[in-house]
Amino acid sequence: MTTVNNHDSTERPAKQPRPVRKLSKRLDVARQLHDLEQDSALDIVEIERLRVSVTRSLWLFLAIGSVFTTTGVQDFLAGHLTPADPVWWGCWGVEPCLVGILITVLRWEAAMIAREIEIDSKAVDWLKRFLLGSTLVMNVVPAILPREGGISAGMLAAHFMVPILVFFLAEVMPIVQARCTQARRAITLPTNTPTPDPAPAPAAAPAPVTVPAVVAEPTTPAPAPIAAPAAAPVAASIPDRWTDSTRDTTGEPAALDGLGIPSGMQTQIRRLVADLDRPVTAVDIQQATRLPASIASKVADRFTPATANGYTH
Repeated sequence: MTTVNNHDSTERPAKQPRPVRKLSKRLDVARQLHDLEQDSALDIVEIERLRVSVTRSLWLFLAIGSVFTTTGVQDFLAGHLTPADPVWWGCWGVEPCLVGILITVLRWEAAMIAREIEIDSKAVDWLKRFLLGSTLVMNVVPAILPREGGISAGMLAAHFMVPILVFFLAEVMPIVQARCTQARRAITLPTNTPTPDPAPAPAAAPAPVTVPAVVAEPTTPAPAPIAAPAAAPVAASIPDRWTDSTRDTTGEPAALDGLGIPSGMQTQIRRLVADLDRPVTAVDIQQATRLPASIASKVADRFTPATANGYTH
């Protein structure tokens, strides 16, 4: 008699259809993205990306404006010199030097502004004004008193506006850096407090010790056995703020799955409740997880002891 072997057919799991597998992967990605978007560190990343992008653009336009002002300063200083004269080449380095000093001073100001340190020194203000005035004069004079030809209104306006634009552009850059730094430091990340070790299991009560009876004379009655006092029962190490109304059948805190909260955030909420020495509130939940007020209130209700308000939730 032959028997049919159905071992492979019974133990082999059924393969899911391809659309189901693709949709499951997309749902997994969506859940991971949702958990990441709830993290406060994402705001820090976005602020840093904005700071880098804006700073690069400002540097580009500042360099273009500095090239234009450098030609005006070189024309003013070189005069009738020719490239055969070394001074003619040295005049090209005057304006980059002035702009570099200006940017260095403004970067230092940005660091002080980010730390809320007031700069009340007149020397700093006069230094910036001197750098701006020097660049402005050396660009405007050649346009007003050209060596060849007449005055060009367009060149005069350009040599007047570009130095001022370069100055304000250089002053805005440190302010952008300082404000982005302040915004980044204003974001508080939730602290991951270590989970306390579980309390040791209660020790078993020792068995009563019986003293053997002493053999005495027939006329003397034997003493009754003396039993050692039983050890006091050890109280279970269960926080008194958990009540039967906030626990499920397994003895764990009330489940939060019905509120649509990710598992990682549920662990964070339970850790917050365990660390507090008082009933948790909706404000505590919002500060730790950034949940909406309505959901935070429901979470606080589930974790509120039954005796907190005098009635059972």
